[in-house]
Amino acid sequence: MVESYDTLIDLIYEAAEDPLKWEQVLAHLTAAVGGSGAAFHANEINNSGFDFGVSWQVDPEALRQYADYYHTVNPLAVPLGTVPAGVAIPDHALVPRERYKNSAFIHDYSRPFDIGGSITLLAARNDHRIACLGIIRPYHSETFSASEVALVQRAAPHLTRALALNRRLAQLDGEKRTLEQALDRLGQAVVVLSEDRKVCYENDAARRLFRHGDALRVVQRRLAAVSPIIDARLGEATRAALAFRGRRGDTITVPRENGAHPLIVRIIPFGQCSDFPLGIGTRAIVLITDPGAPVEDAANDAMDAFGLTPAEKRLVHELLAGRNLQESAEILNITRATSRNRLAHIMSKTGTHRQSELIQLILRATIG
Repeated sequence: MVESYDTLIDLIYEAAEDPLKWEQVLAHLTAAVGGSGAAFHANEINNSGFDFGVSWQVDPEALRQYADYYHTVNPLAVPLGTVPAGVAIPDHALVPRERYKNSAFIHDYSRPFDIGGSITLLAARNDHRIACLGIIRPYHSETFSASEVALVQRAAPHLTRALALNRRLAQLDGEKRTLEQALDRLGQAVVVLSEDRKVCYENDAARRLFRHGDALRVVQRRLAAVSPIIDARLGEATRAALAFRGRRGDTITVPRENGAHPLIVRIIPFGQCSDFPLGIGTRAIVLITDPGAPVEDAANDAMDAFGLTPAEKRLVHELLAGRNLQESAEILNITRATSRNRLAHIMSKTGTHRQSELIQLILRATIG
């Protein structure tokens, strides 16, 4: 029994990392207590996106009918509401066996699906989520013994921790996808380095730069410069950032073989972070700016951040091109009064007071 229990615990923590292994957990746990099937379900009350459900040797139609209706007439439901989370309890400890067997729930639902005794464990129950494990036996079987209930009870804290880890990993995966989508929309290249100097993430803009290969590239998963001299400086700056020496990081200009404007590379220390969505052990973030790249998209991103309207953004683009307010108004086919009024709204949103201050703000935001 000890070996079987140890195997069960090992399986539970394997399932914590790989949800596909929960079926093996249920199979092992069901066999250990002499059951015929099991189901484990978790739901987020606030619909946060984590819904978990797995079963083993339970008729899918039985699960569907229970979810649709029979959970509302289950005589175990009300007394189960008084049982603390983390406590495994058999059906006969909740409702007397004879009363339970004579209920309409048993005759209309349990008997047709050959479901008799059960052990229920509320692995989690609070204002945010509920998680319930149920192990069943055939209708004409004996009730679960105290030792069988005790085995489920021993496994209860491990099941709860494993399910919580499942939820956290699912949350991190969602955060990672969201962050990756946001970074891919940036015009600026972003690279994330792990503590061993390896690239653990690069956005679309960075991948495009690396494909050109005329200034920076990834060699054996490490960020490297084409020029050996610049590569040595890059390595030194990277090591300093990973060691967290200097909170502001370092900035390096990287010349390009094609004669274009050099890239501006800023390496920012990030510190140890065990659950950063883009890589466990993340230590540094690298921002790569290409001064020769079109600035319109980046400028639009900056103006979007300030909540400028399309009309206001068109005026700013004309000012960025070096035109004065009168020239901008003529090109946009608006009156001078309208352009002044529009500029006043722009300055109010950006917290600027002069036209030159506005231009400097947008340019600084554009080049990072």
